[in-house]
Amino acid sequence: FKSTRHTVIYYEEISKPKKIMEILKFLGLKPRELTSRHVKIHTKPLSEHVHNWQEVNNRLKGTEFEVFLHDS
Repeated sequence: FKSTRHTVIYYEEISKPKKIMEILKFLGLKPRELTSRHVKIHTKPLSEHVHNWQEVNNRLKGTEFEVFLHDS
């Protein structure tokens, strides 16, 4: 697929206006406001949802996965 035109999209970025505009441009579509029927169901910090948060936090800190410890 080296010669195939592509772009990288991360799930966490899909709702960010700047990334949406990049995707529309990549697809050759005119900029426009997009809406979604999907809503965020977890509104509290991850630390309040994960029972062993301190253990998870300690394990991931300093690794490439540390970025996932922080809510966006």
